[in-house]
Amino acid sequence: MINKNSAKPYSIIRQEINSVQAALQQMELIKENQQMKLESLNSEFLNREITVIEKKAAIEQLNERVTTQNYELAKYDLLYYTEYNAQYKYYKTVVESPISEEAIQIIKIIQKYEYTGIVVYPNAVHWNPVQRPQQMMLDLAKRGYLCFFCDTSQSIDIHKEQEGMYVISNQGHLLQALQTYHVLVLNSWLMQNAWIEHLPHKTIWYDVLDRVDFFSFYDKGMLAAHYQNLYEADIVTYSAQALSEYVSKRKDAVYLPNAVNFEDFVIINQKNVMPEDLSPLIDGTSKIIGYYGAIEEWFDVELISKLANQKNIKIILIGYCGLTEIEFPENVHLLGPKPYSELKQYTTFFDAMIIPFLVNDLTNAVSPVKFFEYCAIGKPIITTPIAEVLQYEGPGITLVNTDEFVSLEPSFWRMESNAIHHLRKIARENQWNQRTSTVLDVLEKIPAFLPVLANRVYDKTQVNVFAATFLDYKGENYYSGGAERYLVDLHEVCEDLGLKLNIYQYGNFSWYRKYKDIDVYSLGHEMLDMDEFTMENLLSFSRRFDYMAKGHSMLNIYSAFFQSYPNIAHPSIGISHGVAWDSPHSQFENGTQFWNVNERYIQSANDLQKVVSVDTNTANWFQTVSYGTSLKIETIPNYVDRTEFFPVQRKEDGKIRIVYPRRLYRPRGLYITLAIVDNILNDYPNAEFHFVGKGFPEDLQAIYDKMEQWTGRIYCYHSEPEDMHAVYKKADIVLIPTLYSEGTSLSCLEACATGNAVIATRVGGLTDIIIDHHNGLLIHPDQASLEKAVRTCLDNPELMKKIGENAIEVSKAFNKDIWKKRWKDVVKELLQEQGVEWDHNSAGNSKNEIIEIVIGPNVRQSKWFPYVIQCLKQGMKVFIRSGQKPELDLNFARIQWLPLDAEVYFEPDVVKKFV
Repeated sequence: MINKNSAKPYSIIRQEINSVQAALQQMELIKENQQMKLESLNSEFLNREITVIEKKAAIEQLNERVTTQNYELAKYDLLYYTEYNAQYKYYKTVVESPISEEAIQIIKIIQKYEYTGIVVYPNAVHWNPVQRPQQMMLDLAKRGYLCFFCDTSQSIDIHKEQEGMYVISNQGHLLQALQTYHVLVLNSWLMQNAWIEHLPHKTIWYDVLDRVDFFSFYDKGMLAAHYQNLYEADIVTYSAQALSEYVSKRKDAVYLPNAVNFEDFVIINQKNVMPEDLSPLIDGTSKIIGYYGAIEEWFDVELISKLANQKNIKIILIGYCGLTEIEFPENVHLLGPKPYSELKQYTTFFDAMIIPFLVNDLTNAVSPVKFFEYCAIGKPIITTPIAEVLQYEGPGITLVNTDEFVSLEPSFWRMESNAIHHLRKIARENQWNQRTSTVLDVLEKIPAFLPVLANRVYDKTQVNVFAATFLDYKGENYYSGGAERYLVDLHEVCEDLGLKLNIYQYGNFSWYRKYKDIDVYSLGHEMLDMDEFTMENLLSFSRRFDYMAKGHSMLNIYSAFFQSYPNIAHPSIGISHGVAWDSPHSQFENGTQFWNVNERYIQSANDLQKVVSVDTNTANWFQTVSYGTSLKIETIPNYVDRTEFFPVQRKEDGKIRIVYPRRLYRPRGLYITLAIVDNILNDYPNAEFHFVGKGFPEDLQAIYDKMEQWTGRIYCYHSEPEDMHAVYKKADIVLIPTLYSEGTSLSCLEACATGNAVIATRVGGLTDIIIDHHNGLLIHPDQASLEKAVRTCLDNPELMKKIGENAIEVSKAFNKDIWKKRWKDVVKELLQEQGVEWDHNSAGNSKNEIIEIVIGPNVRQSKWFPYVIQCLKQGMKVFIRSGQKPELDLNFARIQWLPLDAEVYFEPDVVKKFV
């Protein structure tokens, strides 16, 4: 497989692209001028009535202008990029638009299948006539792949051609539906790139079928795009030997000539009913030479005319005819296009078949599908000597040079057994299922194919949570803050109800991890990460969750609630963990500025069906700006598990432990705490500080500096949530010195339940928990107030004891069992309102086995790769540990690559080592 991150070897192509970009600027005025003319002409159609003749003249004039414009664009090598950019921008708007009902319908189709992988052929041609892309996709569908062929029709239609094979018109809906799936994309026309570029997760199969200069919109820009495709594709195939020059840069390109689905054409008996439009042409005295396919500029009209001049011959042409200026002889009959499934009804009554192609560079680079189908029919074949046919020369195949052709020999019509055997042998040795096998054999040896097999199965009872973070953006570090711990416990609530909770979050690539029994997914991909924390990025992640949720979710929970802006999926519940928009930046000059800054929060709460707030502060804030919205907010305070957090008799060691059990950063009061340690430690020799939590390197360093100054009296460490009870049981004073953005703090409640003396600021939901001088000290959020409160406790042991005892009593009102019951009531009530029914005992029924594969150094890929393929096909979730981590875009859903030393928060079901 080519390393996409290595330096590109195509310097000449780079030069071509640069020249195109330079010329683009020169042509901007030309484009604008032509566009204005076209818009002016369109305006004329709208503003006045014109006759049919005038319309025809206007259309001709418009076509002439378009031709002139295209000529000008091609002259500057801008023809391809002009059309490509227009399509690219259109599909960009499609992806950024709300998901359509048609897209949700496609998602539901995907959900009902157990498929190996998804394969897509974007818009290029109609489904009929059935050619190479259609045939290989039909065969892939038979092998368990779910295939979507995009027809060029602009109508909205989703048609099931056979089991696992769908034909879709208006491919914008499919683009939306596939935003959260990894697909194998079959690309044979460069204009398809405009659609493909907007697929976040894809493996590219570039199938070169014709010379690049064969296509419309051809210029140097298209040639540059071809080489770019060639470089970036994961697998490259080509249909004719003459095309090898176009793929020479890819030494791994696979020669894959066209083929036939044998049983679709072999004539076993003559009992087929003659089509109505063919019946008048069959007189029993004339020989019928048949052709089906496009009739375009490569069609050898002269050869057809020479054959038509012969006695007792009729020629039947089936297919679209683009040669409108040509008049064929009267014994040449054009029947128009016919569906692939009906071709056999016509060919049964033909006496011979013909491939009348002009012989030139274009046709010598074509492998005619019809040739192999003619061979399966087993009737005499007349063909011009194009390159791909010459290799099959033999009995039953008559090569005709148009310039030298006079007449057919009488023996031509007799098919001896050796001729039939020769043709059938060609057909049997060139079948579409063989071509598909060749492609799959190649794909199943390259890492880029693994994500195609790794799409996840969506649980029918899943609750999807959208959070900013649960793990870090790389999926390596569990944050263990209050909001994260809240979701862990909400997972328990869902399990009790028979629902499966999953978490989706921001991320730098498409990783998947487990935290205990919770599946955690990053919504990122190689084109979308959190390197830049911008509103545009946040909105993109919101759209990603919306695409994932609609059609997949039984219930959607937004944590925090404003994650639902501007896209929202119902049924919906938002969680307010406190007034998170409370910050030092909240300084407004006027009401308009206030409203603009807070629109995201207000609109989100308005659009959600239910909002659960952990404190009364949120509801009261909304009551001042949107009274109606405040009425849908239900306050369910945070909680404490009193079977885990309870007071114990402390060992008397003469130490007073002051504990800061929070995330180690400024908003939680880290720096006002660090600012008081010198004075406290100087004045109280038996006091020590414990900073318990996780932090960023610069924040940790500030603590380490103090630790170096006060060796043995300041400690900094992290404790997992399930071990935090031990921290509180050894503590005397617990600090909750939040500066802003706080709810009903879990840390505060746990400290209360353990009987600590709590010092908390009067910020956010802390006022719902602490009654000043009753069960804690409630202070102003600054250094002086904090130091004063700590001194008050240290100087008054009896006060500490009293507020500790009261804190235990108050904590009983925040029992976790009460919290769980209230959440269950909210979920059940909302789902019942929405008419959603589910089996309360079905959660987790779709669990996949997790396997960890450890690959030692210098182990050949051929040793372990087939095993990974097998595991993915069996539906397993595969984590590969290796010393060499591949590109990030190879991570997707059920296939994840980890460094050997990566920390995970779950145990795999199976560990397989390759050493």
